[in-house]
Amino acid sequence: MINRFLLFLIFISNLTFSQDTLTLLNGKLKLSEVQSIDLDFVYYKEFKKDGSLSKIKKKNIDRIFSVNKKDTCVYLYRKDSLLDNYWSIDEMKDYLEGRRQARKHFKPYKTLLIGAAVGTGIAFYSLYPIKYAEKEDSTMVKNSNGEDSTIFYQDYKTLKIPIPYWEIIPIGVYVFHASKAKNIEKYKADNREMFSKQMFVVGYQETVINRKTYSAVGASLGSFLITVLGNIIFNPL
Repeated sequence: MINRFLLFLIFISNLTFSQDTLTLLNGKLKLSEVQSIDLDFVYYKEFKKDGSLSKIKKKNIDRIFSVNKKDTCVYLYRKDSLLDNYWSIDEMKDYLEGRRQARKHFKPYKTLLIGAAVGTGIAFYSLYPIKYAEKEDSTMVKNSNGEDSTIFYQDYKTLKIPIPYWEIIPIGVYVFHASKAKNIEKYKADNREMFSKQMFVVGYQETVINRKTYSAVGASLGSFLITVLGNIIFNPL
């Protein structure tokens, strides 16, 4: 509480309404005009794409790393194990830069394409399982005149998986493997020397994992549902 009160006094002494930048603990930057700050929240107006200002918003101090003004920078983050903040300010700078660089350079196109193929393939197998032991069979039925008629049809067995909602299993396995971030040093950044910093790699890796996970889930599950829905609409029989 004392640290926050001191930060509050420091910030008020530097507060001028201008174009400021909020650096969040997830690495994102918000171009804004800071209005005020108290012991729990920062109140600000965010700049829109057309240059106008939004209505006043607020964000908890625990989610903000720093407030960057034109001539000063106020760090709201403090190393404090009670708040699960175990890293120093310099370490957090490297970590957040890693997250920013990953957002800028890493595009999970491969994960999206493979996920779409996996979801579509699972959907088609679920709708049209493999047939085997196919043979011609017949049955006797009575027609409208009461006479017996023979109806011939193709009988076969299908290679189905005897588990309800089994489709979740292969999708889950794909997401698990696709969400890993291997050989992180092979990814791109503005400066290759950044990868020599441990906290930069940690931040970069976390963002890569998050992006690959969201892409794998969205692509595989989305393509599965679209394929099933398309089959219901265009092939109702």
